[in-house]
This record gives sequence, C-alpha cells and structure tokens, in this order.
Amino acid sequence: MIGGPGRDGAARGGSGQDDPGAGAPPAVFAEIAEHWRPEPEAAEEVLSPWPAAALAALLGADPPAEDGGALPPLWHEVYLRDRPRIEDLGEDGHLLGGPLLPPIPRRRRMFGGARIVVHDPLRIGERVRRTSAVRNVRARHGRSGWLLLVTELHEFEAGGNLRVEDERDIVYRMPDDVRGAPAVRIGVGDASGPAAEGPAAGPILRLEADERLLMLTSALTYNPHRIHYDRDYATGVEGHPDLVVHGPLLALEGIEAARRIGGRHPDRVDYRLIATAYQGAPVDFVEAQPASATSGPGSDSIRTEADSVRIEGWQDGRRCIRLDAAWNGDVSPRG
Repeated sequence: MIGGPGRDGAARGGSGQDDPGAGAPPAVFAEIAEHWRPEPEAAEEVLSPWPAAALAALLGADPPAEDGGALPPLWHEVYLRDRPRIEDLGEDGHLLGGPLLPPIPRRRRMFGGARIVVHDPLRIGERVRRTSAVRNVRARHGRSGWLLLVTELHEFEAGGNLRVEDERDIVYRMPDDVRGAPAVRIGVGDASGPAAEGPAAGPILRLEADERLLMLTSALTYNPHRIHYDRDYATGVEGHPDLVVHGPLLALEGIEAARRIGGRHPDRVDYRLIATAYQGAPVDFVEAQPASATSGPGSDSIRTEADSVRIEGWQDGRRCIRLDAAWNGDVSPRG
C-alpha cells in the first residue's frame, strides 16, 4: 500500500501554512478541507490493444502484445478515463463538477505529482476495475497564495487482485491567484526563484513537445484542459507564456529514462512536478542520483533488489520534474 492509512482509511483533512503571517485560508478552502469527504467512484473496462498501441506510437516505444501484453507503469493513463459531454465542461476545459472535484466556483486545477506501485502489471485483454477515492484534503499557504491540496488514490484491480496503485496530488487555486504564477510546486508555491544549477550529465532522452504532440496527448488521455492545446487561453487567461506540457507525459518519459538505466520497468515510482514545462523548448531527462549497482557499458544485467534511481527533467535551466524509481523496493522519501 502507498503510505498513509489502510485501504479502507477515511480521507484526512486540515490546514497548514508555511507563512505564519498568511492569515486564514479562503473560507471555501477552509470549509472543504474540514468537511468535504466525497464517496469513492468506480469504473470497469476491458483493456483493448488500441489505446496502448496509440500511446506507444506517441512515445516512440514498442507496444505491448495485443493478447496479454503487460502495460508499463502509468500506461493506465489511457484507460478508464472520464468521458464528459461538452456541455459538462467549464471554461478551462475541466468538468464543472464531479465526484472527486471540490465544489469551488471557477477553480484552477494543477497536477502536482504521484506515487505509483505496480504489484503485478495490468495486461491487454483483462477486465480492470478502477476505484478512486479522496485520501487527504488540506489548505496550505505558499509563496503564490493559498492552495487546496487534494490527494486521490486510484486502485486498479483485475482477477480479484489489487494490481496497481496510483496516488496523485492535485492542487487547486482560486481563480484570482492564477495569472502571473503558473509554475507551482506542490504545497510550497512558485518555482520562479533563482534557477537551480543545471544537470552535469548528458540526457538519457529528450522530449520535444510541439503542438502536435500536446494535442494528441490531450486527445488520447481525454484531457480537455485548454492550457495544453489552446494558446490564446493558456497565455491570455491562465497567464502561461506558452502551451503547457502535460505532467503525466513528463512522468512517462521519466519512467522510460529509468527503464533505460535499469534494464526493465520499475515497480515503484514517486514523482513531483516542480516547475511547469512549456511547448517550444526540449526537456532533457538525466540521471541525477547514480544508483549503487550501475551496469557497465554494454551490459545486459539489470539492477539488484531494492535498487533505485533518480531521474530529473530539465528545460531551459529549470528542473521541471523529479522522479524516483525503484525495482523490488521502496523509492527513497521525498526531499
């Protein structure tokens, strides 16, 4: 189980702040953090070959076998998606309301990161049940203002067994706090301070995210958030300098970088989106923390039990994502 209470534990709430002089959170944030406890929702689907094959084409990867092929970590992103009607979408493209969406008028939503555990890979052709629940809700003050932090747990079961857990951090902001501060660190605030020192090593892989890739990613994951494909909206309404690269797309590339180092896909992944990545400049993925059992050049061996690696994605001198991956063991704590 990914940290926190057991599978049947109730969602937690409360508020905290980094700035003692910040005052009280917005009333709607305080009310939601204290009392909002939505019921879990569930969905079922047979995993057909097409979405995985389409994602493989998007990433330039080999697709899983059409009969029983294993999905790599986070490839469930193209399955069991909500399919809202156009009239149910708000100005930003997100659903106006839903079981796991906090009742905040004109809320602004950002993806902060996630922790994934693969007990046994999901496979093409299986009937999979996803159960989604809110695990934690809290208001917190960062450098860009008050944030509502919501942790969601998505559990994927097949054949009567829990196969994959995906615990996600979602950040909500009041609409008046959005313009001019689009690059947000989960629970902390802007990532717009002095740039961190860039990576010393050359990239394991490079992501070139142009309008075509962002549009196809939005379509394949049924993600209608307009910051990914509508430049006028992204720049004029939400204050971004350009189209925004999807957080899960960065994570998928980080997982692929870890696979290239470890020789196979990791069992556990913990990633944090640190700064917003934008269309128009490459994102370079590097190994930031060499592991203890690195294979030599040309070696086909894989990492040893409980081994791990840290991957970082950099764009224009900014660290956009930090991803810890592990094989048969826990990833290191965030820090």
